[in-house]
Amino acid sequence: MNIYGKTDKGIMRKNNEDSFFLTSGPAGVFDAFMVVCDGMGGHKLGEVASSTAVHAMVDSIEQEPDMNAAYVMEQAVSIANLEVRKASEEHRSFGMGTTLVACGIQGQTAYVANVGDSRLYLLNRNDPSILQVTHDHSYVEEQVSRGLLTRGSEEYNRQKNVITRAVGVYSEVEADQFEIDLQPGDYLLLCSDGLTNMVSDEEIKTIVLDESRSVEERVGALIDAANEYGGRDNITAVLYDTKEVFE
Repeated sequence: MNIYGKTDKGIMRKNNEDSFFLTSGPAGVFDAFMVVCDGMGGHKLGEVASSTAVHAMVDSIEQEPDMNAAYVMEQAVSIANLEVRKASEEHRSFGMGTTLVACGIQGQTAYVANVGDSRLYLLNRNDPSILQVTHDHSYVEEQVSRGLLTRGSEEYNRQKNVITRAVGVYSEVEADQFEIDLQPGDYLLLCSDGLTNMVSDEEIKTIVLDESRSVEERVGALIDAANEYGGRDNITAVLYDTKEVFE
């Protein structure tokens, strides 16, 4: 198995407001596709927001088999935003929203989109580094970029869950988009902040690159590590070994 995903409600939360989807088979223009969403604000039906966004993304992508890949991803995010807003009206839960990080594989290129602070990491079995491809849309990261806050400080940690961009909150949403030229040995990890707020990048790297374990076992180890460090939030991780891209 070259791809696996898992979600867990963590130790402190009663409900799981994360949702995800993955396929290593064709999805519209993509040879493989994966998406992770983290619903916001428990009283705002975060689980409805995240599941709605995931299903809208997948439905949109599967209906666009012949379009430019980056455009397909952009359109899918816009449709997800529209569908979450519709759901908020139907449930009379205004302010419902979700983060989103998605990745579609076409040939040896990964097309990535993100809104909020769910992340995509790029790792390689032949390289000791770990690269966060996506940028967090969060208050603290904006303050860091302006030189007004230090990453990892007490103030940073206190406010790092405040996001500045989400799917479904406003009539339009802008996703950051990235294209990655994949290399042999690459892994892609998509995850919610329930993982990254609990487990350091260094430990994430160590677990992902432990090839004595299967992809499924490594995802399980990531979830276990987050819970061992407190499990304060829902935790979702999707890991993709790109080896089939080069076969």
